[in-house]
Amino acid sequence: MSEEDVIPETGAVFTYGKSSFADNIPSHFFIRNDPVIEISCGEEHSGIVCKNGRVFCFGKNSFGQLGLGHTENVYKPNCVKSLKPDKVKHIVCGRSHTIVSTENNIVYGFGDNSDGQLGQSVADVTHSDVPIEVTRFNDKNIIQLSAGSYHTAVLLENGDVYVWGSNSDRQLGLNSVEEDSVNVSVPTIVPIALPVLYVSCGHTHTAFVTRIGDLYTCGDREYGKLGHGLWSLSRVDTTEKIVRVACGANHTIALNDAGKVFVCGNNDCGQIGLRNVTSQGHLYPCPITNEPIVQIVCGQSHSAFITASGKLFMCGDGKYGKLGIDVNQITTPTLVLAFVDKNLNVQMVSCGGNHTLVHAEPLDTTHVNNSLQQLNRLLIASIKGCEKIIEDRKENIEPFTSITPAKDNEPEVLNIAKESGVKVMLYHYTEINTNLIDQVNEDKKKSFKDKIPTEIKISNLEDESVEKEEKNANMLVINEKTEKKVVNKSKYPRNERVRSRMCIVI
Repeated sequence: MSEEDVIPETGAVFTYGKSSFADNIPSHFFIRNDPVIEISCGEEHSGIVCKNGRVFCFGKNSFGQLGLGHTENVYKPNCVKSLKPDKVKHIVCGRSHTIVSTENNIVYGFGDNSDGQLGQSVADVTHSDVPIEVTRFNDKNIIQLSAGSYHTAVLLENGDVYVWGSNSDRQLGLNSVEEDSVNVSVPTIVPIALPVLYVSCGHTHTAFVTRIGDLYTCGDREYGKLGHGLWSLSRVDTTEKIVRVACGANHTIALNDAGKVFVCGNNDCGQIGLRNVTSQGHLYPCPITNEPIVQIVCGQSHSAFITASGKLFMCGDGKYGKLGIDVNQITTPTLVLAFVDKNLNVQMVSCGGNHTLVHAEPLDTTHVNNSLQQLNRLLIASIKGCEKIIEDRKENIEPFTSITPAKDNEPEVLNIAKESGVKVMLYHYTEINTNLIDQVNEDKKKSFKDKIPTEIKISNLEDESVEKEEKNANMLVINEKTEKKVVNKSKYPRNERVRSRMCIVI
């Protein structure tokens, strides 16, 4: 067996599409003696967390979203050295910002802050190329992070969700008129009476799964991606008990307690897996396989599904080979044979703008963490005593209460780490000719335009006053009684080569 075929027992991260890694040729890497436990793709950058709490990032870096102390693009995983004193547990990448949380429940952010997505006043911080402390939850354990293009969400163990960033389409779920400002730069609680089990941020919408299996969505309602016709935070009409949800640029995918998939939203590239449909305004079943699905993930215009036995299915836009299959477009979920052929069990997947990261382990040493039984146990446990929790929350939750962010009078408030850089060794690969098509999709949405910052602006740390964001005078306020649902129909189109290369990082 050649060196390129060796996958350690703890698995490797496989890259597909325009990942900025190894000349965008399908490749794989692993961190020696430090297994990867979490992966995340932004629009054009990626981040991973290792078991020992180290963070590695690579890709586009125009706003400093890699946290390395500069704004140069990086083509190999680089360790964010300034975070090494903290043991990081979770990471999530937005369009051009990155959020991490530590085992001590401290939240850090780096990258673009043009809409307050780093939890800092836009007037004070435009962007940061080093980690900035957003807030501390102290004794409240963080169990999940999610990031949209310009907003961020944090889910706590007690079922509370805190959000910040752009609220231009009401994607933060803050329905009060006085909260409908363009952005919210202070972590603010979402007023849901039901404790939340899972949260997902899309481009300009957000979805919440409650512990009793209800699905709530809010934000931009274009293409019917909310599953209802309202902008504001509302329950999706379904009889299914939902346990997971994933939001893409303009589509939403939900998973029920039986491992079945339900979809809504834009389908112009086949991203919701329904043949002969351009958009779907209500949750609709999407058949994939007879085996239960345990993980669902959405990218900008492609989607991924992992089965209980570790098989990977993908659909949607396949440009640049990001589906791991030799086609430009797949309109129904299709098995990615590359992992089956190599006897690898897929553990995690993350989808970005035009790239995908997959973590897979050899079959004979794999333990499937995301089993259907685990999802069922999670749902059953969360329902116990839920009625009392709901009543308590109704009485005690105050809409739009905010936690205290990093205090301005503390020296470590912005915790601007000076260190950057990484030692990358044993970068080994073989040259392979491919016919990857490197063309840019010209009709990207307005929201994916790049605004390259020219400077970082950070306020005087002694100034304790927090400048409030101006209200958006031109914001469209809709009378929800007159809001309508939108559904329409039509067709679609096909890509390139997938081969392999290897990189070992220490």
